[in-house]
This record gives sequence, structure tokens and C-alpha cells, in this order.
Amino acid sequence: MKIQNTLLATIAAACFASPALAGDTINFGTPSGKLGTSQTYTDGSLSVTASGYNASNVATDLYGKNAGGDEVGLGLANDPSGQHEIFYGKGYVQIDVIALLGKVSNISFFTNSTTQGEQWSVFGSNKSGSYSGTALIKGTNESGGILPGLGDWKYYDFVSTSQAGGKNFLLGGLTITSSVPEPSTWVMTILGVGLIGAGLRRRDKVRVAINCA
Repeated sequence: MKIQNTLLATIAAACFASPALAGDTINFGTPSGKLGTSQTYTDGSLSVTASGYNASNVATDLYGKNAGGDEVGLGLANDPSGQHEIFYGKGYVQIDVIALLGKVSNISFFTNSTTQGEQWSVFGSNKSGSYSGTALIKGTNESGGILPGLGDWKYYDFVSTSQAGGKNFLLGGLTITSSVPEPSTWVMTILGVGLIGAGLRRRDKVRVAINCA
């Protein structure tokens, strides 16, 4: 009986532990070419919409770049260098995360570009086509991080802040960690509950048999 109780406790602990979190990556290199002022990217049931704006907060065309290596990601068609990236002083890419709020635990991003010395900043906004205030996160060259304040902001704005050196960069993509358990986790939980129930019924039968003896 002691062994049985230990087994049931072990199964319960395994099944009711924190659910596994699924990490899905959305790459912004596909589709490629001039995309228009907005583009929706979907991975399973999760989706985000990217929009392009110029320095005057007027909608401008996005550009999906898929030239291989570090030249893969999302930029703007108005890049004066002709590299189709997010260029200093020419605008920004805004990511709409409204559809993800309440469904995911965090969102991380990564940047791309073969040039050196880029500086970028990410701002939060609750209004499309605008950003202001202090940058939530800053970086240089090819890096990234977790988008801070998820739930406080509906939009995240990616801006080049390089005044010298490499003045443009690409938003490579997002990695989204879902707060919904994976299907395998649900299967294990259901199996565990069934085993626990069977074990408890067996223990009750043994108890009844002993009392009747």
C-alpha cells in the first residue's frame, strides 16, 4: 500500500507540474519583396501584423528581404541606401501584438544586417502609427531580446537610432512562447488522472475487503 501511494504521488506530481511551453518562431524574410503597408504573419493559431510608417507617421511600404545569411528580415522600401532595411530617420516597423495578449507568456525578437555599427531601439505604443517616450530596450548590430511590458502595450515599434556607421537594420523575426499547454501535456495529464482514479478505486476495494473479513 505504501508503494502504491508513492507511485500515485509521483504520477500526480508529474502530471500537474507546470505545463510545457511551446516556442514558435515567425521569420520575417518570407514573403519577400515589396509588401505594401502591412503584412500578417501566422504560425499555427498565433499571428502578428507588421506595419510600416515613415518619419511623419504616414503608412509606408514594408519590404521582406530574403537574400540569405544575415540579409533576411523585415525592413522598409523607403531605405535610401537601397538595402530595403529600417534606415535612420526614415521611419519604423510597428508590430501589432493585440492578437497574442493573454495567449503567450513572452515574445522575443532578433535583428539582422551585414553592416556594422547599427543601433536600434524598441518603443511601446497603444496607438497604431505612433510612438513616443523612452525606449523600452536598445541594442547594437545583430542582437535582440525579450519584448518588455507585454500586456502594457498593443504595439512595439522598431527604430534605427544610428547616426553614424551602419544606419540600417532588419527585424529578423519573433519567437513566441505560448502559455497554452502542448497537446502532449494534455495527454499526460489525462492519463495521469485516469491512473490516479484507478489506483484510488483499487485501494477502496482492498479497504472494503479488509473490513468485511
